[in-house]
Amino acid sequence: MLETAKGTFRFEITDGKRVERWYLAIDKGDVAVSRKNAAADCTVRADKALFDGMARGEVNAVAAFLRGALSVEGDWDLMVRVQRLFPPPPRRGRRRQSSRSRRKR
Repeated sequence: MLETAKGTFRFEITDGKRVERWYLAIDKGDVAVSRKNAAADCTVRADKALFDGMARGEVNAVAAFLRGALSVEGDWDLMVRVQRLFPPPPRRGRRRQSSRSRRKR
């Protein structure tokens, strides 16, 4: 996932008026995490409930961005790579069979 990535990433998580910051320094697979408030190559802002949903695998960050539920500034490639660290949302139901596969029975 992050074997070739290099850059800095900051989560800004809001909970009412409080803002919690998490800073990740990524260097080809090595990740250092801190609470410092520093400039980053990519910054993601979201409320706590949305971030918790991402961490539990219930929310996809790209889909949340498209809905306007979170904001992303900076390096989108890095954001997509960091999103892969979170579990994927669960699949809903089974895939529908195509009419071709139903005829083969």
